[in-house]
Amino acid sequence: MAITIDGLVSGLDTEAIVTGLLEIQQTQLDRMELKRADALAEQAVFSQLEGQMLTFRSDVSKLARVQNNPFERRQTTVSDETILSATASTSAANGVYRMTVDSVARAHQVASTGFADTDSEITQGTIELRVGSGDLTSIEVDGSNNTLSGLADSINASDSGITASVIQDASGGATPYKLLLTSSETGSANAISINNNLAATAGDATQPTFDFGNPVQAAADAQLTLGSGPGAISVTSDSNKFDTLITGVSINVLNASDGDEVTLSISNDNASAVTAVEDFVNSFNDVMSFIDDRSQFNENADESGPLLGNRSAQNIQQKLRNAVVSVVPGVNNAANRLSAIGVSVTDDGRLQLDKTRLNSILNGDDEDISRTDLRRMFTLDAESTNSKISFVLGTSRTKESDAPIQVDLTQAAEKATVTAGTALAASTVIDGSNRTIELELDGAEATISLNEGTYTQQELADHVEALIRDSSEMRGRTANVGLSGGALTVTSDTYGSSSQVKFKDGTALATLGFAPSTEDKGRDVAGTFTINGVTESATGRGQVLTGNADNEYTADLQLRVKLSPADIVSGPEAEVNVTMGLAASLDNILDGMLDPENGGLKTIDDRFNDEIASLQDAFDRQKELFDIQQQSLIEQFVALESAMSELQSTSDFVGTQLASLSASSKK
Repeated sequence: MAITIDGLVSGLDTEAIVTGLLEIQQTQLDRMELKRADALAEQAVFSQLEGQMLTFRSDVSKLARVQNNPFERRQTTVSDETILSATASTSAANGVYRMTVDSVARAHQVASTGFADTDSEITQGTIELRVGSGDLTSIEVDGSNNTLSGLADSINASDSGITASVIQDASGGATPYKLLLTSSETGSANAISINNNLAATAGDATQPTFDFGNPVQAAADAQLTLGSGPGAISVTSDSNKFDTLITGVSINVLNASDGDEVTLSISNDNASAVTAVEDFVNSFNDVMSFIDDRSQFNENADESGPLLGNRSAQNIQQKLRNAVVSVVPGVNNAANRLSAIGVSVTDDGRLQLDKTRLNSILNGDDEDISRTDLRRMFTLDAESTNSKISFVLGTSRTKESDAPIQVDLTQAAEKATVTAGTALAASTVIDGSNRTIELELDGAEATISLNEGTYTQQELADHVEALIRDSSEMRGRTANVGLSGGALTVTSDTYGSSSQVKFKDGTALATLGFAPSTEDKGRDVAGTFTINGVTESATGRGQVLTGNADNEYTADLQLRVKLSPADIVSGPEAEVNVTMGLAASLDNILDGMLDPENGGLKTIDDRFNDEIASLQDAFDRQKELFDIQQQSLIEQFVALESAMSELQSTSDFVGTQLASLSASSKK
């Protein structure tokens, strides 16, 4: 508890004296606190600057990306958007396509005979349901679910791929309630089939039957016709999506066009490209303005901005400015700097975009600059002398090459392929005794069941391929099933060591010509990179050859190799030149600044934390000494007041005694 000194005895202003004696120490404390507050404010500004730079990096990354680069995006225009919609990837070719939507895909729906109410009793037994060529799902009907609604609930809980609902038919008279079954998949191959083993109608219990001859909705494929001439192409799909008709274009049909043509146009998405460059310019200017605004001296307020004279902020600003005005080596000289596409630098160091100039280039008005040139001006890219060896991507560790990189392959990627040991008969009968296949494909296992029936060789190959494609257990893995001399061949659609085809067992193997445990595995591409006479190692995965992470030049360089084993030669198969575009270079610079563990801004923040902690420690030590000195002075003045008080008391006592003695002597 603080001791209060009032100076009543001495008459001194002891509080003011103590404060005066400690004025120098207090000034030192105030200066320390001010320096700490300045450091905290400066640190907060750098934190805000980091946010600005993260936004800038996001806009830089859009231009730096190899995949889906804004200069290569496509846009689609449909003359009647109520008929179909479409999206296009960068691999789509520009063009105008006229097509007719003949039909849309529909899910199969069948209804039962009518019942008096939802709780009408049905007969007991089993009913087996199937969608297309899928497995049978058996529903047991007993005393717990032998009503119309009870059967609907059991079907919905069975995971059969069929939904059941009780509907009321207004024209049903005394028996308006029916059980409606709907396939979860559209297309003619996904029709519902039923094996009705429920007991015959007896007493109050009625056997529900389904009118397959008059479906509520027939299972139907979507059909689309491209063109209208003698060579018009018609394609079907069990869904309403057509992803392979036009390369890089996904079409979704919505309604039939009733014979009317719909025009689909694919064109360059110039607006996205302009927006990407505009965002880049604006976010760069935002970073520059942020630093400049906080590096000014405000004469009116007589205050300095928190970044005034800060070398770290100045270095960041200078690095970014140098990067945006640099020339990109190795690309078309007509498009190797921002000024070539209409981006200029103003007197105050800001960027300014001339949209008219950029749009002119995007529209093809400048014959010296292509869209590919624009992409290469910004991205990390590589050009190959072999069209079957193409650049996929790289990282900040991939360096631009000052000399060609030689690609020397020792092995091409291969798919797993299994060929039956015997040819199929001209006509093959599949029944309950020979319809199952236990197959392992690319690490996924499934048991598929062939539909019973009689097949030609091609029909059986197509049927097996469809079953593999539609199997839920395959989880998207697919294979091509064809014929070689009448024998079935099954080829994984995946390249590399993860590619595998294995016929494990099944009642259909002998009929198809396969022996149990017949299998094959694919092979990964293999090779090396050589630059300036130095060979750097690479790792293959499927068709992609990737430079190892510790390579000096080709670290993380990924090339897609589509060569066949017959294409492998002695010596290099290609030469590749890597270029580092402006946005890719900027992204590397920003990565070095923004890395959360080792980045430049992290180092600055750590330095602020150390400075603030050091100032706090010094302040605490000085404050401790200040408090000790203050307490010592206070105690000394308290002692002085006490001593003076005692002296005053003694003086008063002595005076009283003397006065008393004087009075006694006069008597």
